[in-house]
Amino acid sequence: MAGAPAALEAALAGRPVERPLLAPLLAAVAAEVEELDVRAFLADAGRRSRLLADLVRAMPVDVLVVDSGSGWDAEAMGLVLDWGDGTYPPRPRGGPGVALSFDPARGGGAVVLDLLGRLRAVVPEHVALAVTLTGPATLAAACGPGVAPGDAVAAVLVAARTAAERGAGVVVVREDGAIAVDPAAYGRACGPLWGSLRFFRAAGVLQVSGSGDGWPAVLSAPGPFLPVFESGTASAAATAMGSGTRAFGLALEPGAGAGDAAPARGGHCALLTHTRDLLGAVPVRDVRAAVAALGGA
Repeated sequence: MAGAPAALEAALAGRPVERPLLAPLLAAVAAEVEELDVRAFLADAGRRSRLLADLVRAMPVDVLVVDSGSGWDAEAMGLVLDWGDGTYPPRPRGGPGVALSFDPARGGGAVVLDLLGRLRAVVPEHVALAVTLTGPATLAAACGPGVAPGDAVAAVLVAARTAAERGAGVVVVREDGAIAVDPAAYGRACGPLWGSLRFFRAAGVLQVSGSGDGWPAVLSAPGPFLPVFESGTASAAATAMGSGTRAFGLALEPGAGAGDAAPARGGHCALLTHTRDLLGAVPVRDVRAAVAALGGA
């Protein structure tokens, strides 16, 4: 192993971090490069692979996040994607009778898994490929009271394992920080998920959005995953992680730089990403500058 995969493996093992890896969220903003409708773009694995590969060659990217939260996994589990006013990302919606059974051929599943194979063939090996999955707590909340948390974890595990088998070296499990969880119960439930990813030599990342006031105990708990929280927003998480020696990642607002984030200077920050895709947040002409800023350039 070399490059980003090896660096993340070292961080998870507790070894020193040379520098934060850069994982900008470009998966949807790439549609604007050729002025394409984002929904049509997300359905076209061939076009997505070509544009994302071009962006990797033109920018300092260590981890290529091939899908930044389109809900492809939730759709493959039987949920419906609500596009609302048409803006990205859509919101997964459950309903009565949702069984949460991951079918890789359903919805956006086939497209993303095809995309992973295409990109692995053309992207340099030192660049890790990543996908974003809906976290089990967020998934259960979207489905309603009829879905048990354990069923949500089981569905996410199958999606994560399938993505890792298809070439994802990093799996980002994204949770809504506004959702209340029992830290101990969540940690126990997700243990098999992180263990499965380690078995497939993929790095598990737990990214919590917003202030995540109820999540510091989850993020700082021991486990083979990299916790990621929002710089400048998740003050409780920053305090919890800043006082320890565990590696973590930071999610910055589009256009913000690593120099603006105090935790990034502590020596334990292993990953820098964005809070959301650059689509709608940064004009396409400024994408290169936004990626450079992420790395402090």
